[in-house]
Amino acid sequence: MTVITGRPFHVVGAGCSVGKRGGRLVAFKEGLPRASAPLTMISEVLVSGRVQVSTAAMHALLAHDIPLVLLTENGRPLGRLEPPSGAHVDARRAQLALHSDPDARLDLARAAIAGKIRNQHVLLRRRARRASEPEAVWEAARRLSVLETRAANCDSVPEVMGVEGGAAGIYYRAIRTFVDPALEFTRRDRQGRDVVNALTNYCSALLRETVVSGILAAGLDPFVSFLHEPARGRPTLAFDLMEEWRPVLLDARVLVLIGLKSVTTADLEDDGTARPRLTADARARIVERFHARMAAPARGWPEPPSRRSYRDQVRVQCTALRTWILGRSDGYEPFAWR
Repeated sequence: MTVITGRPFHVVGAGCSVGKRGGRLVAFKEGLPRASAPLTMISEVLVSGRVQVSTAAMHALLAHDIPLVLLTENGRPLGRLEPPSGAHVDARRAQLALHSDPDARLDLARAAIAGKIRNQHVLLRRRARRASEPEAVWEAARRLSVLETRAANCDSVPEVMGVEGGAAGIYYRAIRTFVDPALEFTRRDRQGRDVVNALTNYCSALLRETVVSGILAAGLDPFVSFLHEPARGRPTLAFDLMEEWRPVLLDARVLVLIGLKSVTTADLEDDGTARPRLTADARARIVERFHARMAAPARGWPEPPSRRSYRDQVRVQCTALRTWILGRSDGYEPFAWR
């Protein structure tokens, strides 16, 4: 069982239950209390998987205006229990107001892209020894470090995106040196027909669902964004928050999967559409590996609590974004990988 107490109260794990004792909410594992927090200190409760919540606990949450968020074991949102005056209303109003503030959008864009570039050069440094051209990878990492500083000091969102584009070119040229030439990966292309691009697209969808779950759990609107332009049917706030996680949870997973040959060109099937798709067996292997990564201890700076997984940390980052939106922090700090 993984439990994070604080403003949000998370309970994750089979065999867990949530109950009320006096003025406290208590998480149990196999009938034994494992964590608790005063109801007055909880902003929301998130339960993942087959967690039992007592009627007394639900009544107490409703009485204290605390939302209860139900998630599947994979982090997909099932629904929310909350009173009509749920606390997320204020957060969403503030979110809409900041979306119309050019300075606020620039602040978030700088943070998101600088964080992404930082994590990109961390990935390159960590894997440089495995590259076919290690010196080229180290040089790419040095150039990305310069661009990280530049992104943090841009004067407009288009300028930020220009820096992001330059960084992407440097980054993916270095990524190519980790990939077997037989896989025919030449560049990142969402319409690419090679297995690396197909694998990246599929892992990106898994990451998006994870981030959307965190956004909903934080009481924010996934369709009101700051860096990306809102578009009908697209959870663009999730795309904003995915930026810092792409090197950590997406690109790193893709490199592991192709390095171990868990997914190969043989796992592509052509269904007559513009691009081939991964077979059902390959998708099953990807899901297993991706969720194993999400359950692994998060490695960041400053170091997260030892029992916090990457899935937990994604939700923590969403809560941090809400804290900034509500004006309770000076700025949003993206996850810094180490």
